Amino acid sequence: MNRLFRDVRFALRQFRKTPSFTLTAVLTLALGIGASSAIFCLMDAQWLHPMRVPNAGELVRVFSTTPQNPEGTFTWLEYQSLAQRTTGLKSVVALGRRGSLMLRNDGTSALLLVNVVSSNFFDALGVKPVVGHSFTSADAVTLRTHPGVLLGYDFWKREFAGDPNIVGRRVTLLRGEHDRNQVDIWGVLPPDFREIRNGMDRDLWLPAETWAAVAHPGELTSRDFRWFEVLGRLASGSSAARVNDQVSTTAQAWALADPANNKGRGARAVSDFRFRMANMWKNGLVLFAIVASVVLLATVNVAHLLLARALARGPEIALRMALGARRVTLARQLLIENFLLCLFSLSAGLAIAWGIAVVLPRLLVREPAMLVQVGSSAAGFQVDWRVFLFATATTLATMLLLALVPLRQVSRPELLPQVQSGAVTRSEGRAPIVRRAAIWLQIAISFALLVSTGALVRSFLNTRTQSIGLTRGEVLLAWTQDPDAEMRDTIVTRLKALPGVERVAYAIRAPLSLSEGGIALKTHLPSHPELRDPLEIKFNAVSPDFLDVIGTHIVRGRGFTHADDQNGPAVVVINQAMAQKYWPGQSPIGQIINLAGSVKGVGDARIVGVAENAPINQIGELPEPYLYLPFHFSDMGEVTFALQTGVKAMTLAQPARQALIHIHPLLDPMMVTSLPELIRYSSGNYQMMAELVSALGLIGLTLTVVGLYGFLAFRVTQRRREIGIRMALGASREATSLLVLRDTAGMGLIGLALGLVLAAAAARLESSLVFGVKPLDALSLAGALGILATAVVTASWLPARRAASIDPTQALRTE
Repeated sequence: MNRLFRDVRFALRQFRKTPSFTLTAVLTLALGIGASSAIFCLMDAQWLHPMRVPNAGELVRVFSTTPQNPEGTFTWLEYQSLAQRTTGLKSVVALGRRGSLMLRNDGTSALLLVNVVSSNFFDALGVKPVVGHSFTSADAVTLRTHPGVLLGYDFWKREFAGDPNIVGRRVTLLRGEHDRNQVDIWGVLPPDFREIRNGMDRDLWLPAETWAAVAHPGELTSRDFRWFEVLGRLASGSSAARVNDQVSTTAQAWALADPANNKGRGARAVSDFRFRMANMWKNGLVLFAIVASVVLLATVNVAHLLLARALARGPEIALRMALGARRVTLARQLLIENFLLCLFSLSAGLAIAWGIAVVLPRLLVREPAMLVQVGSSAAGFQVDWRVFLFATATTLATMLLLALVPLRQVSRPELLPQVQSGAVTRSEGRAPIVRRAAIWLQIAISFALLVSTGALVRSFLNTRTQSIGLTRGEVLLAWTQDPDAEMRDTIVTRLKALPGVERVAYAIRAPLSLSEGGIALKTHLPSHPELRDPLEIKFNAVSPDFLDVIGTHIVRGRGFTHADDQNGPAVVVINQAMAQKYWPGQSPIGQIINLAGSVKGVGDARIVGVAENAPINQIGELPEPYLYLPFHFSDMGEVTFALQTGVKAMTLAQPARQALIHIHPLLDPMMVTSLPELIRYSSGNYQMMAELVSALGLIGLTLTVVGLYGFLAFRVTQRRREIGIRMALGASREATSLLVLRDTAGMGLIGLALGLVLAAAAARLESSLVFGVKPLDALSLAGALGILATAVVTASWLPARRAASIDPTQALRTE
């Protein structure tokens, strides 16, 4: 132990002797460790972290499957069937997301985000309220007559100022013009439990029995209304594979018993861990690869510093060995120096990670204005024990790589040349191939990072500028309850009278309005008799000029007229994706399709137009078949008014809200936002990736420039005598500078060749993350080449100038 302490004290003395080396090495490694830990913090919060419940490894997700959607939801009746038949799960729970209204103390209403859950939900997951108590399956009968709710922790803090006496208080939920329901508050959920999907939160948690009492009971008995996610805990000795077989068999039984509703529909089960890994795969893998590259660049830089230091200390090490010091003793001392260096870097890196984690939430695009926390990710990122373990593992991996330097140093058999050498000025001819390979790798990684940065930044810019099937003009959106037709006409007239409003239209929902997948209709195509099973095609019911207001153009046929919305013959407009999929190479105008479910009985409807593809849920999604109906077929009980304005749309938010309340208090909108806000929010993932990769690319480029400069400066010092001889024999200063530049150019070309290979591999990972641009194209390559070439020339200019300024007489005297 005394020997260990003596080695530690010796290492600390060595660091004090060379403060510039120590500070540079620690900061370089800390930058790599801190950046990687911060990105892991983001990945953990968004995708990796298991649910905040006991024994989360036992959880299994169950999905309904169709050819269009492998992760679908279930009806309440299907959930109950799964709970009875799936013996591989000791408990099965359901969760459905809904919007509701609550009456505030000042008489106004606000949209609340509601989770409707099975009564055994919290008991099965092991979630204990911090205030009050939760409901269990034993409370099902009581809840039917005395509806109760649980509050989300953030909602409790925000709406009730964290009142500890909240249990027993009543709140009013509004569902429709005459549906006012008093519900009791049973308790408050803990702050670390938010949702079953990372990054989400909910205001109210209602058992299904409460929902049946305050909403439409038919939502729980319908065989078409699928809106429940299902998950469960594995029984003892069971596995996700066994559960998968059981739910698949159950789905087959449904198809045999009710082919009209279930033919072509299946079910599958997957562990919660695999579900989270699959969700992380696209964004997380790209971020992880880029972070690993930055850590590698930092490690290579420090390896350069250690090699230079090892060469400077060569005579000292050789002399100590000549005097009898054992190689293992010297190796231990050098490894302890590396260990302390990495320990200091870990501490500084965690501090950097904490600072970045404070900033990270600002990179996530916030919800649209006046939208209440839909899927909010506003919770801060925490540098917890998981991040600490990741940072420690990264540091250990770095330490193992850096350990090669001292081990190589003490393993050299020759001693006399090192003792006789004059420190770093001795010449070794060409730089060792390992050091050159490190420079090649740095240039290659930096080039690939720059190419990725260029592609992702241009992708984000495309979300702001490229045509997406929606206008980028000012359109205000107000989502409220659907009044009768006469009142709807009054609303349109009142909204049109607002200053700055040019046109007013309406639909069930606006595109990109976070409607969780859209509403689907069972659709039969008589023109395709081979398609015996009904297709599930998403739809919207719209007023005649709604598509014009939101900027979705009709590319073939016609749009809706006012006659179509006055109980005329059923007509539909389909999008280009549907036309190309089912009527490729021909006009679908005039084709008949049969529609059923979720709307007033439409039956057969004739296609009268084809609209351009427009995003449904988010920008960048693959276009899928979609259709539009005249609004009078809507039976959803909600409407979104779209106001095309000649002024900033959000300046009319309050006047529009007041106009709706003036017509009827219960028309107080559940959401008021603008189409530009929704477009901005929908492209938030592209913005986050562009910002993160740009920052990491800048760090990588800086590390490459510093590493290349350090290598070249050291090489000039190392070759000082050789350069002096060349100049004494007549070499000009320009030729001496070119010697350094030519050496740099050779390394740069090899690095760029390797960089092209890395960039091609990165492009495969990024192909699903870019919008309107190829991940590997001429513009990205040219931009990366220009930036890197400038950086390389900058890094080599000072060493080249230093080489040209060497005095031959002084250089020859140094040996």
